[in-house]
Amino acid sequence: MKKNTKKTPIKITKKATKQILFLLNQEKKSKGIKIKIKKSGCAGFKYILKLAYNIYNSDDIFVIKNIKFIIPKDIISKLETTTIDFSKTGLNYSFTFKNKNHISTCGCGESFNI
Repeated sequence: MKKNTKKTPIKITKKATKQILFLLNQEKKSKGIKIKIKKSGCAGFKYILKLAYNIYNSDDIFVIKNIKFIIPKDIISKLETTTIDFSKTGLNYSFTFKNKNHISTCGCGESFNI
């Protein structure tokens, strides 16, 4: 699969870039980072960010800050205006997603609706 030349649907902060590069360096067999959206929670959907070991014809590839993001073609439009960040609060570490297209989010911030 060739790298996508379309406009990148997401942005990534310096903190998230650093953490993702760290994770990719720990797992040399991965082909990049996969972003998915799955049905979950009280608001409807949840972001999934994981190491990718396979790339399918249904995926597009975007390279952002030397990171290969593998995104299913059917969710690219839902990711537009999304910024991925990485935050640390006490002992808790997590990636956060900010998307201007969210219609609503649940009270705990775990799920969203577009």
